[in-house]
Amino acid sequence: MVQRYRAWYGFALALAISIAAWDTASLWALGGQSFASSGETQIPGLSNEIPVFNGDFEAESPSKPPPGWSIWGPPSTKNPEHFVRDLENPHTGRACLRIFHPAGSNNYVVTDPTHAIRPQPRRKYQISFWVRADQSRQAVFAIHAYRSVRPLKDAPSPGRFILEVQPTWKPFSFEFEEGLDFFADESPYWLLGFEAVRDRRQQGTLWVDDIRVTSYPSTTPPLLRLSEVDYKPLNHRLTPGHSLDLTIDFARRWGKANRQISGISFHRVAGWTGQPFDRQGRFTLPESLHRAIRELRLPMTRFYAVGAEPFSVGESLDKIAWLCEGLGIPREWTVIELEEQSADSKLPPEDWARAVRHSLEKGYGFRFWEIANEPYMGKAFPTPTDYVEHFQRVSQAIREVAPEHQVGIAIHPQNVRWGNLVLKLAAGRYDFVVGHYYADAWIFRQPFEEVVITENMRVLDHILRLNAVIRAYNPGREVYQLDTEWGLHASGPNGERADYVNRNANVWGLLHRAIRMIYYAREGMLHGASSWQMLSRVSGQGFAILFSDAPESRSMLYWLYWHFNRHLGTELVSFEGMAPFHTPASSEDRALAGPLTPVLVTADGSQLFAVIANGSWQQSVPMRIRFRDFRPGSVRGVILSDDQLDGEPKLDRQQPFVRVFSPEITGGELRGKIPPHCVIFLTINPAPTG
Repeated sequence: MVQRYRAWYGFALALAISIAAWDTASLWALGGQSFASSGETQIPGLSNEIPVFNGDFEAESPSKPPPGWSIWGPPSTKNPEHFVRDLENPHTGRACLRIFHPAGSNNYVVTDPTHAIRPQPRRKYQISFWVRADQSRQAVFAIHAYRSVRPLKDAPSPGRFILEVQPTWKPFSFEFEEGLDFFADESPYWLLGFEAVRDRRQQGTLWVDDIRVTSYPSTTPPLLRLSEVDYKPLNHRLTPGHSLDLTIDFARRWGKANRQISGISFHRVAGWTGQPFDRQGRFTLPESLHRAIRELRLPMTRFYAVGAEPFSVGESLDKIAWLCEGLGIPREWTVIELEEQSADSKLPPEDWARAVRHSLEKGYGFRFWEIANEPYMGKAFPTPTDYVEHFQRVSQAIREVAPEHQVGIAIHPQNVRWGNLVLKLAAGRYDFVVGHYYADAWIFRQPFEEVVITENMRVLDHILRLNAVIRAYNPGREVYQLDTEWGLHASGPNGERADYVNRNANVWGLLHRAIRMIYYAREGMLHGASSWQMLSRVSGQGFAILFSDAPESRSMLYWLYWHFNRHLGTELVSFEGMAPFHTPASSEDRALAGPLTPVLVTADGSQLFAVIANGSWQQSVPMRIRFRDFRPGSVRGVILSDDQLDGEPKLDRQQPFVRVFSPEITGGELRGKIPPHCVIFLTINPAPTG
C-alpha cells in the first residue's frame, strides 16, 4: 500500500461519501475545544436545550439505522445491520446505538439531514454524548456542516475529533462558539456524525448514547467575518460574450508576472518512494528523473519533515542544497519545514535556530521557514493556542539568528478556529501564511465545468478574502501567502483516497491546475505556489508528475508545468475583450461565474506569450486576437488535451496528448478555434521591421 504522505487527507477525505453525494467539507475542518472526557460538564447559564432527534435512541422502531439517523458511505459496502438500536447495554434508558465497522469499509452514521441543527449568531453550543467500544482504540466524532441540505452543499465545519474510547462508557463534551469556531451564515446546517474507528483498516464496534446539544449566549467579541470583510473581488479581465475576442495592447503593461507560482513540492528528503534519497542518505534519483525535473525549470519547491529524517537536520539541508543546485531550482525559493509531517510531534526552538544557522554558515540561501505541516491534524498541538505559542517561540529563535529570514505560519483556510483565529492570535509575528489550497470537489457528481472553473473561483475568492483578513490583523506590515501544497483533491466513488483517483491528475486535474495558475500568475494573490507532488508511483496517480517505478514516463501534469514555465514571461501585457462565461447552476454560486477561456498574456522583450484554457467539456470557442503596437510575424502553438474522463494520467509518449496548435495570422490578427477541455500555449513573434 502506498504510504500516505499528507496526514490531513490521508485519514479524512477518504471517509466521506453520502447516500447521494460525497460529504467533503465537513472533513476538512478540525477545531473546537473538548471540555470533558471523564464526567458530565455543567455550564452555568444554559438558556435552552436543542433537541437531537432520537439522540437517546429510545424511540421504538425496527428501522436500521434507528429513526433520525442515516448511513453514509459507499453504497457497495452499506449494510443496515451494522447500524442498529441495541437493547443489551445502554448507558441510560432502554437502548443505545451500536455501530459495527468491518475492516477496510468506509461507512459511518450521521443525524438525518431532515433534522439538521440550525446554529444561530452569537451563541455557544455544547455537544455531549457517551460512548464505549469493544476494545480501547480511537473513534471519531464530527460535525458535518452544509450551506444547504437540499441538495447537500458543503460548508466549513467546526470540527472533527479523535475520541480515545474504551470498553466502559465514557463521556465527551465539546463546545463551539459562533464567531470564534464557526460563522452561522457560512455553516447554517449541522449534522452530527460518528465513526467507529479512526483507522479504516481496523474492525471495531462503537456504542453511542445520550446525545445532547445545549446553547447559551456568547459574550466573546467575534473574529473578522470573511463574508463582511472589505476586499477586491477577483478580476477576470474579460466580459461575457459568445467567443474569445481579445485585443492585446503590447505597449501597456500591468506589472511583473508572478513567476513563482508554478513550482512543485517534494515530499521529504528521504521521500516515501525512496527518492530523491533513501533512508541511508544515498541519492537514488535515476538520470532520467533527474533530467526530467531539471527540464521543468521550476521556480520554487518545498520539503517538509526535514528534521525528522534518520540523519541530522544539517545533513538534510546539505542534501536539499545539493539537489536544488543540480535541478536548477532556486534555493532562495525553496521552503523548508522541519517537523514531523503528521504533526504528532514538534521540535524545540533551538533545533530550528540550529538549522537556520547551518544554512547561513554554508551560504545555502534558504530563507523561507514554514513552522509545522498542517498542525491541525496531529497530537502535538491539541488547540490553536498550543500551536500559536509554539510558533511564537520558534519564530523568535529564527529571528535571533537571521532577522531578515521569512517565517511562515500554517493555517487551515476553511476552518475558522485553525485559520482566522490563528491569524489573529499570532498577528505581527509571521511574514507569510501557508494555507494549502486544495480544491475538494464532488468530482463524480459535478459537471466538468463546475470542477475546473467554479471550484477554482471559490478557492480564489477565499484567498482574496483571507488576504484582506491578514492585512487587517497586521496593519503596517507586509504579510503575504505562500502555498506549499495544492491541487485538485477528490476521493473516489467507493471511498478511494485521492492518490488513487485518476481524475485528480488527468484532464480534470490538467484544466483545474491550468486555470488556477493563469489567475495566480496574472492576479498575484499569492507570493508563490508549489503544488503537490513531485514523485508518485504508477499504482497511485492522483497527484502524479513523475513516477519512481516508471522513470521514462511522464504525466499529463508534467507536460502542463513543462510548457507553462516556458510560456510565462516577465511582464504582464494588458488585454481587453470578451469570452463565454460559465455560470453555476446554483443561484447561491452565481457570483462564482467565470470565463470558460481565461487568458494569460506575458512578454519577454519583443516576444509575446499567451496561455489560454478552455474549461468546457464540449464547447469549442472561436478565437480572434487583435494587437495594438505589435504586428505578429509568426506564431507557434501547442495544445494539451485528452478526451477520456477517466484516462490514466501516465503517458509513455507525448503525442497525442501534446500536439501542435496552428492558428492563422490574417490581416495582423490571430484567428482559430479553441477545442473543448484543452490548454493552449502560444509564442508570438513580431513581424520583421523595415
